[in-house]
Amino acid sequence: MSKRIVFLVVSVLAIVLILSACASEPTVETVEVTRVVEVQGETVEVTRVVEVEGETVVEEVVVTATPEEVEEEAAAPVGDTILIGGFGPLSAPGSYQGGTEMRQAAELAVDEINEAGGVLGKEVELIFGDTEGLPERGTAVTERLITQNNVVGLVGEYHSGVALTEMEVAHKYGIPVVFAEPWSDDVTGSGYDEIFRIAPSIDFYSSIATNYIDEVGWESIVFIVEDSDYGREQSDTWISQLAEKGITDVEVIFADPATEDFTPILQRIAQDPPDMLGGVITGIGNSRMLKQSCELGLAPSPETAYYASIDAQYPEFWENTGACGQYAFFTYVGLPKSLWNEKTEAFMANFEERYGTTPGAPALESYDATNMMLAAIEQADSTEPAAIIQALEEMEYTGALGDIYFEYGNNNPLPDSEPAWMWHQWPTPTVMIIQYTEEGQSVDEAAVVFPVERATGELYTQPQ
Repeated sequence: MSKRIVFLVVSVLAIVLILSACASEPTVETVEVTRVVEVQGETVEVTRVVEVEGETVVEEVVVTATPEEVEEEAAAPVGDTILIGGFGPLSAPGSYQGGTEMRQAAELAVDEINEAGGVLGKEVELIFGDTEGLPERGTAVTERLITQNNVVGLVGEYHSGVALTEMEVAHKYGIPVVFAEPWSDDVTGSGYDEIFRIAPSIDFYSSIATNYIDEVGWESIVFIVEDSDYGREQSDTWISQLAEKGITDVEVIFADPATEDFTPILQRIAQDPPDMLGGVITGIGNSRMLKQSCELGLAPSPETAYYASIDAQYPEFWENTGACGQYAFFTYVGLPKSLWNEKTEAFMANFEERYGTTPGAPALESYDATNMMLAAIEQADSTEPAAIIQALEEMEYTGALGDIYFEYGNNNPLPDSEPAWMWHQWPTPTVMIIQYTEEGQSVDEAAVVFPVERATGELYTQPQ
């Protein structure tokens, strides 16, 4: 029996209140659940209030435990179900489009595994927490998933700033994580045994755009960057990389990603238009800025190119920008159809059939991260964290994104010649520059313009 929490008394008080003023109004149901538990020798009363109005909202109470107790709990038999946790933004201010796709892809992976017989002969259950794109929520969600839900592994996350807090909690309790989308160099640069990543680092990701800017020949650049850990790390990396290419006329302006009116900033930039304007803001803020820039005649224009954030891959981009999105380009992490394998084709078809939409790169990454975590548990023949970590280090996995592996780990130590972020990092993620040349284009329809060896269109199509 677990040392961490011993259930002494379970009493459920269900109070159901149905309010309905008319047939068209939603039903509201309130359920209060009280449990008395023993936590580390002390009796604690835990109350959850659940309100239902179309969907369930839960007020969560986090019960903490020591890392040793969590490790014992994870290694102990858990009946007929293996629990894994997922996290990502499902609501604002986070990039909820990406987070929603990540949750859907992880659910699809788990369902497919269960239909094939599960893992270690047991059914798998995914518990996914909404981080809202907020670091403090990431900490709370991760703590709950580990200490209350007893997950044996974690997958997902979209935002770097949130991942940096989540990984500290996972490291504290020794629970393995396969991060799907955060790019901060410090994620794997931490050198933590528990942390793995199949998305590119900022250093690798930025180098693609840096080389593209140099190839096109732009010399003056202005970046409007979200004021966050991710934004600052991204801008610092670009400034450094561009300087190495001899491009030093670079200005960085920090802005709140929730800003609704970027016009004052854009009007100042328009007084001396740069060769390229970059919007490094996740979520709807980037679309707002692009549309306002377009309406001012600043960019995209014959004089100034517009570099959009990765959120330009979603259909909402066109809903928010309309014709102003034409000629925008952005860095895409994913696979063009020319590089699809059988797993990519099956995943894309199954996702579209199930959810009625074409998945983006975060969905592909989440799908592979989830499958890798479950394959590691099967390979380790254990839910014990150290065994899962060892299995991940040794794994060579063919997924929807291609052949994924982690070059450096405990069995192959990171040499001094490699950057710290190469620890537990997939070394060859697919990253490319895509440009929209027609309004309403999907990622698959748009031209890959860089790297040159993968290009399906001209290096840059200038607005007329």
